Amino acid sequence: MTSTGHGKVILVGEHAAVHGHAALTGALGHGVTLDARAADTLSLDIGGWDVRVRAGDDHPLALALAAVADALGVRGAAVTGAADLPAAAGLGSSAALAVALARALARVAGRTLAIEALEEVAARAERGFHGNPSGIDVAVAARGGWGLFRRGQGLTAVAAPPLTLAIGLSGEPRSTAAMVARVGAARDARPAEVDAELAALGAAALEAAALLARPAVDAAALGAIFDDAHARLARLGVSAPVLDAMIAAAGRAGALGAKLTGGGGGGAIIAIAPGREHDVVAAWRAMGKDGLVTQVGVPATAPGGDAEVAA
Repeated sequence: MTSTGHGKVILVGEHAAVHGHAALTGALGHGVTLDARAADTLSLDIGGWDVRVRAGDDHPLALALAAVADALGVRGAAVTGAADLPAAAGLGSSAALAVALARALARVAGRTLAIEALEEVAARAERGFHGNPSGIDVAVAARGGWGLFRRGQGLTAVAAPPLTLAIGLSGEPRSTAAMVARVGAARDARPAEVDAELAALGAAALEAAALLARPAVDAAALGAIFDDAHARLARLGVSAPVLDAMIAAAGRAGALGAKLTGGGGGGAIIAIAPGREHDVVAAWRAMGKDGLVTQVGVPATAPGGDAEVAA
């Protein structure tokens, strides 16, 4: 049976969440899917990322494999699978891997992990990638669906159906830590102005969550929230010319709104374009960038492919 971890996007509220405001997150229909069987040694082979590592290799994924196996008491396993989620794009790829790996190796160990235990095991691998992550990526990868994240409070589920979005991949390197530091420096220099922008982004996350929970999503209203949020993030200094150009191209292709997602400075953007998502992706590809169409806010997938109810 397969074990899955979902990618994620922050719909609205990135950077605001660092300063105590809400951020709205959603699990992607793209992620990492793994199978595992008992073996004499530990190995991990992921198609799509061209990853083949063994325990003891000098590679971050080998360290993640060993950390999860050690947490679950697994001495040997052959883990294979595939990823349809771009790596290093700000879409939670490492957390998706960590959750899928924890689920797969738990099966080898004959264990069923409660959601909190699953997240703790996966967090061991995630800490190897990112040092001291907030936990938001692992929580979304494991729980699926929509959630409002607040620092110190964790993820609160939002009951809403999935939403189809276009995701654009800038291909530009990014550093979330550098962008967080940039916002922090701006806040030191212009506290009242920056605090107002961050508060508005947090309020927009709550407004977007309320829109999603309605029987029919007002795509135009959500698009306006995207546009306003991106403008605020740009004023905070975390956009980049490539992101602005991709957002403009999305608008010309029929998007009702678009914004960066995640730390900024590079990475990915999201666009809402009902019925025009593939046109938007084509516009990005015409400018030498890639993209995909996916659902956001999908429910978690349990081993075997059935919907999983998060505890």
